[in-house]
Order: sequence, then structure tokens, then C-alpha cells
Amino acid sequence: MEPTLSIALRAHVVLLSASVVVLTAVCLCIVLLLHVPLGHSGTFELRAAVFGMAVLAMLYVRHKASHAFRAALQDRQISLSDVNANGVSIADGCPHAWLVQMYAELCPAAARRQIMSREHAPRL
Repeated sequence: MEPTLSIALRAHVVLLSASVVVLTAVCLCIVLLLHVPLGHSGTFELRAAVFGMAVLAMLYVRHKASHAFRAALQDRQISLSDVNANGVSIADGCPHAWLVQMYAELCPAAARRQIMSREHAPRL
């Protein structure tokens, strides 16, 4: 398996897992605040709804990461580097560095292509 594919797969699994954990914690807090008895673990429909909402949350975060990456690219706060596995170096002052890093790991080949095309573009 290519390194970029394994990085992208790992990043997607981590993002989906984090979305499920956060949504489950929110649902548990709501259940505890409303004093709903926790006698059974829930129906299939409830579990499917939680998973569906987690996928939507994952897609939202991925969208925000794409916007943060494009903004950092426009501000020239990212460049190519051979230091890390995904080949992207982020400036220390980047305001949304974690989202930029997430995009670089979710779409490593696209991120490298965008950086290379930006580096070879004339400065305005």
C-alpha cells in the first residue's frame, strides 16, 4: 500500500472515530440531563442515526479542513517538506494548523499537488 493511501485511510478512520466518540458523549449527556433510564442499549435505528450524524459531522469537519488548507495555501503558510510522512510543512503562525494538518492527511496527494502548483505560480 502506498504511504499516501495508508495516511489517508488512517486519517479517515481517526476522524470518523472521533466524530462517533464526541456524538456519543453528547447523546449521553443529554440522556443524563433528561433522566432517561439506561435499561437497554438502544435500537438499531437509534444506533444507525448516531452513526449517520457522526458521518455528517465528519464531512463537516473535512469541509472546514479543506477551507483552512486553501486559506493557508493562499497566505503561503504551507510548503512541501520531506521531514514528515505526508510531505507538508505548516508555518508556526498558521491560525488553523490542526485543520490544515488534517486536510493534508485526509488528502495527501491532492494537498501536495495544490502546494506544488501554488509554489510554481507567479506571485501577485
